[in-house]
Amino acid sequence: MSVTHPSPQKVRALVRRWEGQEHRLRRIARDLRAGRDWTVHLLDLPHVEEIPPTAGEMLGRDLRGADLHRWLRPEVEVSVAREDEAPRVAAISLEALRNNTPLPDVSPFPVEVEGAGEIALAIRREERFLLAKCDQEPVGVIRCSRRVELQEYAGREPYLEVSGLAVLARWRRSGIGARLLETAEELAAGEGLLHVLLRTMREVGLVPWYEAKGYEVKHVRQLAYPDAPTCLDVVMAKKLPSGGAPRHMPQHARHDHPGPGF
Repeated sequence: MSVTHPSPQKVRALVRRWEGQEHRLRRIARDLRAGRDWTVHLLDLPHVEEIPPTAGEMLGRDLRGADLHRWLRPEVEVSVAREDEAPRVAAISLEALRNNTPLPDVSPFPVEVEGAGEIALAIRREERFLLAKCDQEPVGVIRCSRRVELQEYAGREPYLEVSGLAVLARWRRSGIGARLLETAEELAAGEGLLHVLLRTMREVGLVPWYEAKGYEVKHVRQLAYPDAPTCLDVVMAKKLPSGGAPRHMPQHARHDHPGPGF
């Protein structure tokens, strides 16, 4: 390791060169994961010539100033899960429930989850499971269902209920959960629904996160389990802007008839 001391002006220049370069960093992430020469994606990036390349690489390894935490990850693709993907949906959901606290693979709350057969049956009944993938690897899921049972919290109108938002532990805090939730809202808007509802345990700590996404607490009830802690179950709702066109509806997200609950 060698140490140099760039001037403040140089540091600012190194940071500025990455503005608008998120796609470049995602390509770098793709090739890093695949073990390929990722330095080819530094072509035309300033200052790279100051770093000599190593054997087998096109350019020097110059990531100075890049926001790696935000952008150095593969592109996230969201699609509606197929029936043959039910085992992956079940596995992600179970892993997320087992890791819904900071204790690895330990949760004081119930971790019962639907099996692959039950999820496959739900898919055949027109339930939608949006599956997030990075480099074709399933990493997150959210369930979407048209409902009427809690319409008193949705302006007395039909609504989309989202549930089971789950992201594998090592992929959390990278925007995947937000992307899944946003895509579910676009699905609702595409079907002419104006409200999205969800439920979450307050103790898991996601109420402020959902509030930041525009959801409001509508109702709280206390749940008691024989072999688990008593907890607070929170119903939250969000009214979608009317007339907004969905931006990136996932493939096969639309249906010509309503799903369960109608």
